[in-house]
Amino acid sequence: MNRTPQNIENLGPRPLTLPNDFGDAVSLTGSLVAEDIHFSTATGLLTVEKVYRSLEGKVAYGIIAASGEGRERRAYTLDEQGETVVAHNGLYELELPVNDMLELLAMALQAEDARKTIGEHVMMRQAVNED
Repeated sequence: MNRTPQNIENLGPRPLTLPNDFGDAVSLTGSLVAEDIHFSTATGLLTVEKVYRSLEGKVAYGIIAASGEGRERRAYTLDEQGETVVAHNGLYELELPVNDMLELLAMALQAEDARKTIGEHVMMRQAVNED
């Protein structure tokens, strides 16, 4: 059961470590800016996604997918540096022009929309620090 912490407006940036089964854990000091929980009744897969932002503007993204006894944890950082974005997955680092990164993200979202099937159950909740 999820509970919204009391006095959420007083919560500021905090040290975070996002677990990562495919590289080093991602650590930073930041605040939660978005989260999403999705459960697929067709596959039994529960997915929890969270996005954090540091005071310096770096973004960290953590995703945990679990089904039955198995789970997979991934973590990424995105650091905009002028006209480029440096993406890091705990093992590899990739530097791309901002426009190319946005195009890749748009393609990923389109692919995800195409995979939606009838019978999926979606639970969406606001991030705990959103109005």
